[in-house]
Amino acid sequence: MWKLNKIEARNLCAFREIEYTLNQGVTTLIFGDNRDNESQRSNGSGKSALLECIAIGITGSPLRKIKNEEIINDAADECYVRLEFFNSSCNEVFAVERELYRKGASVVHCSIERDGKLVDTDEAVQHSVDAYTKYILEKLGITRDELFNNFILSKHRYEDFLSCSDKDKKEIINRFSNGIVVDEAIERVCQDMEPIADELKAVELDFASLEGRTQMLIEQIDKEENGKEERNRNKAERIKGIEHTIAEKRESLRMLSVQIDAHADVLVTLDTADKEVQLLEHSEESLEICLNGIEMLLKPFGKLTDWNNVLKTKTDELAQVQSEREGLSDELESLDVKVQQQQAVCDKLKSEHAEFVTKATTKSESYKKQLADLEKEMQEANRLCTSLLEKRRTHSSAIELLKNKIAGAITCPKCQFEFVASDSSFDVAQGEKELERLQTEAEQTTQKRTETEKTIVFIEQDQKEIQQARRQLNTDNSDWLAKVDAAEKELQTLNFKLESLQRKGKQFTEKIATIQKEIESTRRKMFDQAYEIIDSATASRKREIKTLNEDVAATESSIETLYSTIGEINNSSPDEVIQSLRESLKDVRKRSNETLKTKSEVEQRLKRLQEQEQRFAQFKSYLANTKIEALSQITNEFLESIGSDIRIQFSGYTVLKTGKVREKISISLLRDGVDCGSFGKFSEGEKARVNLSSILAMQKLVNSNCEGDKGLDLLVLDEILAAVDEQGNAKMFESINRLGITALVVSHGHVSESYPHTLIIRKENGKSFIV
Repeated sequence: MWKLNKIEARNLCAFREIEYTLNQGVTTLIFGDNRDNESQRSNGSGKSALLECIAIGITGSPLRKIKNEEIINDAADECYVRLEFFNSSCNEVFAVERELYRKGASVVHCSIERDGKLVDTDEAVQHSVDAYTKYILEKLGITRDELFNNFILSKHRYEDFLSCSDKDKKEIINRFSNGIVVDEAIERVCQDMEPIADELKAVELDFASLEGRTQMLIEQIDKEENGKEERNRNKAERIKGIEHTIAEKRESLRMLSVQIDAHADVLVTLDTADKEVQLLEHSEESLEICLNGIEMLLKPFGKLTDWNNVLKTKTDELAQVQSEREGLSDELESLDVKVQQQQAVCDKLKSEHAEFVTKATTKSESYKKQLADLEKEMQEANRLCTSLLEKRRTHSSAIELLKNKIAGAITCPKCQFEFVASDSSFDVAQGEKELERLQTEAEQTTQKRTETEKTIVFIEQDQKEIQQARRQLNTDNSDWLAKVDAAEKELQTLNFKLESLQRKGKQFTEKIATIQKEIESTRRKMFDQAYEIIDSATASRKREIKTLNEDVAATESSIETLYSTIGEINNSSPDEVIQSLRESLKDVRKRSNETLKTKSEVEQRLKRLQEQEQRFAQFKSYLANTKIEALSQITNEFLESIGSDIRIQFSGYTVLKTGKVREKISISLLRDGVDCGSFGKFSEGEKARVNLSSILAMQKLVNSNCEGDKGLDLLVLDEILAAVDEQGNAKMFESINRLGITALVVSHGHVSESYPHTLIIRKENGKSFIV
């Protein structure tokens, strides 16, 4: 595919000299800065002049509807433009140079570098300027119309596909689908059929004439053989009778001529009706007005389906479904509010539960620590209690032993000294002191043990309280979980209902789209039926005329036979007349059989060509519909990529019941699957988005239709997107950049300042230059 690599120019518009290398694969925005006029800083700076270089370089004429010399700088008598294209597939550089003069013819020069070497043959040499222009376009693989409608688009030349006439749409689709080639084939088949049809008509008239003569000869022979009395009459009476028959035949001829004229008048009426129906079809009138008009035109020729009733049925069905959807929308809205409220309840409960869990975890950890501390205290108290118990037992044993010893003490009568007989070394006084001490310690130990046991009781009480608190935390957590679970189940139930209603809403939307499509197709079906009635009535009248012409030929032949009979009556005897009539009948029958055989052969030849024509027509319809479907699909892909909610639907060629192909391209715009009216009712910004998508789709189809390595990777937009806002432009440029298309867009600033690919053209002191 060819890429425009470099632009050079001298003395073009306000530029003295331009040299610009394009940024490949991105959209470059061209801004203007007119410092000669503060009131229009963007306009008049020379932005469009850069695009004029491309148009002049390729076609030799400017984008604007001006003379070539008007593009030359006011201070110069000539201007120079050079374009350099590069094709990586064939490793070629193709350069175009044009010189335009105020006085004198323009000059063109083309050169080719292949594999880095200049081609020195006459491959790029042409004999005239027009031949060079044709060669350049053929080299790129596109036509002039395709260039200005799909590659270099200016408000001065561009006519969008969606708004152009049906004829232009068909021509464009035919170029894409190679329908032009099929048309040429159909035209040749028709040319081949024309002499055969004329031959068949002549043969049919000849056969009808022979059949008429045969019938008349049979009648004459019967009359001569069976009319003995008539044979006895004089010749004058017989001739008078034949002349009367001739007069009747001539009257029949006049009646046949009147009938043929009447049918011819009907054909004219049908042709007028066909044109009137076409005008109605291309108009913006309502279905009812169109139906009434068609019924008035076609009332003598056939009855139309009650499309008003069909439309009313579909409209009522649509209204009912829309009403149901509106009711569903209210229910959806109410349920959505409930879902949001329940979601808020769930979120709140979860938040509160999470907060509870956080606090409960802290408390649980605290309780765990407290229990651990209490357990340590309990163990210490138990050890202390056990120790005190052992100590008390020891004291009790010692006290009991001392008491026993002291109880067995003996007092000396003389010196009052107390002693124990069994233990002479035991000091009773000292033992009593020790007993008193042990008893005191025992009491202290008992008291201390009692206090320790109380401490244990307190610790156990604390443990129970903490355990109870921990169980309460678990209970509270279970309660929270139950609340959250109940709320989530309620939310799940509401979401299920919401999803169910949304599915139902989607079904309603799809049903509405289907009904609207049927309503939209009602208009098409109505016109299809109208054309079928016209075609059928036309074919019927043509058959009638054909039959009547055959009757005329037969009648004229009968008259000729009658005149021959009169001559034979005048010149022959009755027996000779009969013999002559029989010989004539034999000869006529022989000729009739030969003519019938010839007629059958001609019919077969014509039928083969008619079948061939029909196959070509069906093939053309298939090709066109394939491209129409592709155009619709690619356009919608681009619409989706730029974030538009609009989708486009094309209706292609149809084959009528009569076998005639109806080449009518209908366009519907959909939003969320619902027909949203004609293209003209949309805002300029929305139309610009749809147009850009169709431009990109058409460009893709044009390039895909090019031969070999041909095609052009270039999109030039001069004020085509002026109505789109900043956000829309940003989305579109992002999509074009993602596709890797090299584009130049003249902009008036409706884009973010952070956009990276820009080109500023400044005009100062009457001169424009690239900053």
